[in-house]
Amino acid sequence: MVDENTKLPPPPCPIQRSAGGFTLMELLVVIVIIAALAAMVVSQVDSSRENAELTVARADLQAVSEAIFGSAAGSGYLQDMKHVPGFRSVNFRVHDLFSPSSYPSVSSFDPLASRGWRGPYLRKPTSVANTDLSLKGLFPTSGDRRFTGDATFLERGFYADATSSDYGLAGDFTVADPWGNPVVIQVPPAIAFGSATNDSKRFQYVRLVSAGPDGVLASPRDRLAGKLADGSAPARGDDLVLFPNRADVYEPE
Repeated sequence: MVDENTKLPPPPCPIQRSAGGFTLMELLVVIVIIAALAAMVVSQVDSSRENAELTVARADLQAVSEAIFGSAAGSGYLQDMKHVPGFRSVNFRVHDLFSPSSYPSVSSFDPLASRGWRGPYLRKPTSVANTDLSLKGLFPTSGDRRFTGDATFLERGFYADATSSDYGLAGDFTVADPWGNPVVIQVPPAIAFGSATNDSKRFQYVRLVSAGPDGVLASPRDRLAGKLADGSAPARGDDLVLFPNRADVYEPE
């Protein structure tokens, strides 16, 4: 029996709630859930964006291929130029799809001779990114950068040295991939075949290349091979590659 004069401890206080009716712990749980959902959404958006960019890059390579080789919609650059005296397909660069400057003597199409330039063979392309606004959209110099803090085009494989590139001349018209890099045409040099070979054989191995999301042109120009039997492409990095004249399969050099 409890003495009436004995003081009992006060009953525990009810859990204090915030003005909105939630405890601090409940609010923290809600914040964690919202943060997790936001991270999932951002991840899905990034993944969707990357997939979209890859799709656009592949479509760009196909469009360049059709401009060069022709399609059901009409003849391409090579069909119009192959009979021009002095023309060499292995010297072709993307610039030639937009300008007849490489062969000014045939700057307009001759229907009687069925030869001559009748471009442009592509619509105005996406511009190459460049911090030098005077060259924005054109083939860059070796020291140019897409954005502040980026590696130079020389460092990322678009130039062999500070002054020479196998893929274009500074100021050339060109086509950009979704990451702001120029799409390049790779024709293996004769030495890549291990013995003397002709232009026709070299051009059978021509490929169109995008440097991919990392912006580094990893595909070596002097390599003949495509993908290995397991589908991998060692020496290519994340480059996107299109072989217009052959399957993208391995062939020993």
